[in-house]
Amino acid sequence: MSNMDFITSIMHLPENSLEHIEANKFLLTLPVVPHICPRCHTETSRIHDYRNQPVKTLLLINTEFSLIYHKRRYRCPHCAKTFPEHNSFLSKYQRMSCKIIAKILQEHGALTTSTDIARRYKLSSTISIDEFKGNAGAKFQVVINDLDNYTCLNVLEDRSPDILYAKILAYPLAERLKVKNVSMDLSAPFRKMSKECFPNAKIAADKFHTVRMANDALNTIRKQIQNKLPAAQRKYFKRSKYLMLTREKKLLKEKDRAALQVMLNYSDDLSAAYAMKEVYFDLLDSKDGKQFTRKFKHFQAAVEKQQLYPFQKLLKTTIQWKNEILHGIATGYNNGFTEGCNTTIKNLKRICYSYRNFENFKRRIIYLLNNPDRRKVRKERGRTEICILKKSG
Repeated sequence: MSNMDFITSIMHLPENSLEHIEANKFLLTLPVVPHICPRCHTETSRIHDYRNQPVKTLLLINTEFSLIYHKRRYRCPHCAKTFPEHNSFLSKYQRMSCKIIAKILQEHGALTTSTDIARRYKLSSTISIDEFKGNAGAKFQVVINDLDNYTCLNVLEDRSPDILYAKILAYPLAERLKVKNVSMDLSAPFRKMSKECFPNAKIAADKFHTVRMANDALNTIRKQIQNKLPAAQRKYFKRSKYLMLTREKKLLKEKDRAALQVMLNYSDDLSAAYAMKEVYFDLLDSKDGKQFTRKFKHFQAAVEKQQLYPFQKLLKTTIQWKNEILHGIATGYNNGFTEGCNTTIKNLKRICYSYRNFENFKRRIIYLLNNPDRRKVRKERGRTEICILKKSG
């Protein structure tokens, strides 16, 4: 159906078919007409229920207006089969008009990025996935977010492979093929699921989790050294965790630098571990793949020379996730928004004294995370904090 055909078809509908329900939003309801049951071929006009479905059309794609299709389902009185009504502008399992799908396929033939196409047609090209500890149903649930629009797409009741795959694969393949990037922590099951369920997507390893691996490696060695010291010498390790894990260039006070140097002088292994942590952080600051490869060789040589197990483990993990870490550096995608959502979910559990019913828990999470009023307040608060920082700077 062409753009003009869509407009013409709406104009030929009865006057009450298109209803203005709120600001910039219209509700489209097709007239009741007899339908043939797909199972027993009995003609029926009996209505089963209605479902609201957002519709994207070329007519509205670059406007502030939105169209909700009040889709009707019929019920056969003979065999009790329920089925959706026929329409000429949406294919089965689609929310975009046939014209938009054809236009998107046509644009992929030009020399342009999928991200630009997704932005023009307001499609989701990047998702973020992470688990969080719930208390309704399974021990861990999974949250899936749209990083382009910073919205929560879904909350899955369990992270077990069977449920995870079933829920993701329930989305039509055409929708899953639109996903171009997936941001995640360094989780092998999530990576396997992403490759199988989102064939066109590239994986971006979250930088925060990568950095934390280096911090954990250094912290392990620090504890080993500190626990062997006599009580009289442990006083020199006051604030040791903060001083060790803070990047050297951010230690601006001379007394902090002096205290750090005293601690490093106690052990060659501790001094080497701190140096390797700084080299690893510098590796993650790479601007491109060529620079990353050069710095990685330097880090690898240092690890092989010192033979410290926590950093050997870090090196092995980095090699296994090298492509994903590089893609995260190149695109800048990370799980920051999703980790913030997890914090919000934890606060929700705390103030509500937990939830017993998962569906109620899920509905509350999605409503809370996608509440436009709350997001507006957060955005205004962020602008205020930036202004304060600029003034104080």
